[in-house]
Amino acid sequence: MIKLGLLLLLWLSGCSGAKLAPFDERIPVKGRVSRGGAPVSGGVIRLDATAGANDFMINGVVGPDGSFTLTTVRTNDSMGERNPGVPAGVYQVIYTPPREERTQTSFADPDVLPDPVTIAEGQRDLKIELPARS
Repeated sequence: MIKLGLLLLLWLSGCSGAKLAPFDERIPVKGRVSRGGAPVSGGVIRLDATAGANDFMINGVVGPDGSFTLTTVRTNDSMGERNPGVPAGVYQVIYTPPREERTQTSFADPDVLPDPVTIAEGQRDLKIELPARS
């Protein structure tokens, strides 16, 4: 019984001491999403790192005019500390349309852009042109 209590105490202390990945320097990034030259009216933009560990989730809510601002949060952060900007790197871009568009049409799958984007120092605006729907 004492061993079980000791094991439980060690397990609990190990869980609370988990180290979170540090936030790298981030670059403020905002932009617009359009399809066929016209802004989309909502949804979510997500960037997935193309190389290395994916310890962060980078996304932004798309407004009714197609505009968005990207923020970063640790994937293992239960507190959800969200920070503005994006670490420099190469990312795959994924756009998920708003729920009402997904239910009115059969386009449930998100749009994955064929070419990755590079976020580098000095970059502030990201223009995303989605492929036409067939």
